[in-house]
Amino acid sequence: MRSFALLFLSLFTVFSANAGESVIFAGSTTVFPFMEKMGPVFKKHGIDSKVQAGGSSAGFKAAKMGIANFGMMSRELKKKEEPFVKKIVVSRDWLVMLTHKDAPFDNITHEEVLDLYTGKTKSLHGYKLNAIAKEAGRGTKTIFDHYFHLGKKDGHPISRDLVIIGPNGQAITTVAGDPHAIAYLSYSAVEAAIKQGEPIKMLTLDGVAGTPENVNNGSYTLQRGLNLVYTQKNADLADRLRKILSTDEARQVFLDGGVQPTL
Repeated sequence: MRSFALLFLSLFTVFSANAGESVIFAGSTTVFPFMEKMGPVFKKHGIDSKVQAGGSSAGFKAAKMGIANFGMMSRELKKKEEPFVKKIVVSRDWLVMLTHKDAPFDNITHEEVLDLYTGKTKSLHGYKLNAIAKEAGRGTKTIFDHYFHLGKKDGHPISRDLVIIGPNGQAITTVAGDPHAIAYLSYSAVEAAIKQGEPIKMLTLDGVAGTPENVNNGSYTLQRGLNLVYTQKNADLADRLRKILSTDEARQVFLDGGVQPTL
C-alpha cells in the first residue's frame, strides 16, 4: 500500500479542489482517454485536470486514500468497496470480442467464448486461437468474467493457459501482431484502433453486432457503466463535475469516443 501511494505521489502533487487548481483523476484505462480529452472542457470551467491510468482497482484505491480526487472505474463497486466512496456514472460502454482482421470467421457464440476461456478448446472452426484475458484488477476483466460466469465458485473455471495483458493499448498491439489472437475489449478502444488502421476486427456475439444502435435497443447486452468514484471530502467538487459533464460539449466528447453519455 505504501509503494502504491508513493507511486502516485511521485507523479502528482495533490491540490485542493478549488476553482483554478488541479483535480486528479486516476484509474481505468478505458475511462482514461475520455477524461484526458475532457481537459479543455474542464479548463473552461476553472479545472486543471491531471489524468493517470492504472486500472479500475488502482482508481478505487487512489480515491479512497486521497491520492486522487476521483478514481476512474470501468466496473461496478464491490460490496466491500461501497462504504468508502460514492460514484458518478458518466457514460455507458460495452465490450466486444476482437481478432486479427485475417481470422477466417466474423461471429462467435456464447458457448464458443466459454470453450476458449475455460480451456475446453484452443481453436474455432479448425482455426487455432490464442485466447487473451485482462489481468486481475482491470474493470474489463471483471465485467467479462461476470457476464460469462467465469472464475466463480459456482461458475466456470478459467483456463490457466490464457495470455494475460494489462492496458487497452497492449491488447490492441497483441491482437494486431498475432493472426491467431482473440481478446475482449471496450468497444470505444477497438473502434478507435480500427479507425487508426490497426489490422483488427470486431466479432459479432451470437450474431449480434456490438454497435451503439444494438446497445440502445437492448439486443446487445455485454454492457457496463463508466464511473468516477470519490470520497465525501470531494462531494462538492463531484456536484460541480456533474454539471460540467452534462454540458453539450462534454457529452460530445463521449459520443465522439463511441460511448453513450449518461449525464
